[in-house]
Amino acid sequence: MNNRSRFVPPLAAALLLGAALMLRFFWPGPHAGPSVKEMSRGAVSAAPASAPLAQVSAPATPPAVKPAGPRVAEASQPRATVVPLGPGDVPPEPEVANPPPQRNDPIEPEKPQTAAWKHEKMVRLTQVMTRDVARLEQERKDAESRGDTAEAKRLAVQLSRHQARLGQLNEQTAALADEAAHQEPQAP
Repeated sequence: MNNRSRFVPPLAAALLLGAALMLRFFWPGPHAGPSVKEMSRGAVSAAPASAPLAQVSAPATPPAVKPAGPRVAEASQPRATVVPLGPGDVPPEPEVANPPPQRNDPIEPEKPQTAAWKHEKMVRLTQVMTRDVARLEQERKDAESRGDTAEAKRLAVQLSRHQARLGQLNEQTAALADEAAHQEPQAP
C-alpha cells in the first residue's frame, strides 16, 4: 500500500466536511419576506391604480399572532401516561437529594479453620487433582495413538507435574487426617 492511498481518503473527508461547514455558515437562511397570504392580500390592495405610491410601498402589517401562553403551558406539562393505582400497588417514594447513609449488616467473625476443616478442603483438592491426572493420562494416550508426538510429550510433562503435586496432596491429607482425629471437637 503506497503513501498516497493512506492520505487521500482522510483528506477527501476533511475537504467534504469543510465544504459542508462553509455552506452551513454562508448559505442564505430562510427568506424573511411576506408569506403567501400576505403577498396575495398585498396584490389585491395594490391592484387599484388610484392608490398612492406611498401606500403601496408601505409594508403590510402582519396578522395578529395568538398569544404563546397556552402553548407554553402545554409544553411545560409532562406528557406521561397517568395510571391509577390499583389494589396492592404501592406509590414510589419521592427522591431525596442526599439520602442518609445505608446501614450495613455487621461482619460475622471468620469461622475457625480447624484441622477437620482443613482436612475436608484437602480431600476435595485431592479428588479434583486425581480427576485431572486421569484426564491427562487419557489425553496422552489419545495423542500417542494419533501419532502426535509433540502433544504426547507436552502432556507427559504436565502429567508428571500433576502426579508430583498429587503425591504431596496425599501426604498433606494423611497428616491432616491424623491431626483432625486427635483434635477436640469444638462447639459451634
